[in-house]
Amino acid sequence: MIKGLDKSFKIQGSIGLIALIIFAFQGQAMGAGYGFFVGMMNVLMLSLTFNKASSTAEEDPKTGILILYMSAVVRFVLLAVLFIVGLSFLEESQAFPVVLTFVLMQLGQLFNLKGKRRLTD
Repeated sequence: MIKGLDKSFKIQGSIGLIALIIFAFQGQAMGAGYGFFVGMMNVLMLSLTFNKASSTAEEDPKTGILILYMSAVVRFVLLAVLFIVGLSFLEESQAFPVVLTFVLMQLGQLFNLKGKRRLTD
């Protein structure tokens, strides 16, 4: 795994679990749990594509960059589908915990980028 993505899993996972616990006390654990799932799927996809792009870039840098661009498109579509599917099956009151948990987890990525010049540092 690329150094820093291990840290990303820990930071975003911790933030997601804290949000899940807070929303569980309010009776909205299902929504927060789904937001946590969507956030972790995003981090997992990012990790897998970075590994693939890094190994490919050693042989052909242009293909490595293409993999990163395509992974951004795939992650965008994946997140849209996951949100649509999840929000269609959950109760209306569960929408806020889904979105807030996901957003807080993504903000956790900022802690991982602190002090870096590039995303791959």
